[in-house]
Amino acid sequence: MRRIKVHNFSSQLLEIDFSHLADKIFPNTKEHVIVWGWFVVYDSVFSGFVVVFVLLLVALILRLPIIRKWKTTPTAGQMFLEWLVCFFDKSADEMTEKYSGLMGPYTFGAAAYICCGVLIELFGLRPAIADLGACIALALCSFLFIHTLGFAKNKGRRLLHYVNPINIVTDLAVPVSMTFRLFGSILSGMVIMDMVYILVEGIAFTVVPVVLPAVLTPLFTLFHALIQSYVFASLSLTFVQEAIETPPKKLKKPKTPKALRKREKLTA
Repeated sequence: MRRIKVHNFSSQLLEIDFSHLADKIFPNTKEHVIVWGWFVVYDSVFSGFVVVFVLLLVALILRLPIIRKWKTTPTAGQMFLEWLVCFFDKSADEMTEKYSGLMGPYTFGAAAYICCGVLIELFGLRPAIADLGACIALALCSFLFIHTLGFAKNKGRRLLHYVNPINIVTDLAVPVSMTFRLFGSILSGMVIMDMVYILVEGIAFTVVPVVLPAVLTPLFTLFHALIQSYVFASLSLTFVQEAIETPPKKLKKPKTPKALRKREKLTA
């Protein structure tokens, strides 16, 4: 076998051109825009429409022909679907109590959209979550649920939460932090995978096997999609749990007898 020297490998790394990496991550308007007559659509927005269409189609197929044929003795596919639905329902029930019927489907839908929006990269399309607008929309939906359920549970007592200006700033920071956390995580995954592609293109095949990107890409993309969908759903449930908590009541001072109060005045 031919020995590969370290200095040759480092020189090949230095010769790789990373200049087009920024264009893949931050696309310009000419190469990443789809024009249909009068309509101009970014490729990430197009990916979002594809993800929504696929999710609705899968839900329709599951609801009409498949769920009606479910048996008392479940199959492997039926057990997996039941476990998936029960996982989100139990998580919502533990954290949001009586609002689990609302938060369970929402977290399931948001997690499914994020997961499929990342996995669509495997089919050659730009990830739908790589668009900042999609991340803002998801964060605003969670923000709406947080405050709507908070007012529904605590009603007028929820207004006391905004007496402190720090609480107002904290609540306004929630959608901002959720947006940039999701967008930054998706963007970092794209950077890592694009760097792997560039390294494979620039380095000789004797150094990096051709099989590496073919094996690494699906595994890393699937792991990344599952982690980001789970984290976003967990954060949404956590913020809702904090919003629906009943504020503690002020403790009243115990009444002291008149004789004891007179004695305290005399001693004072």
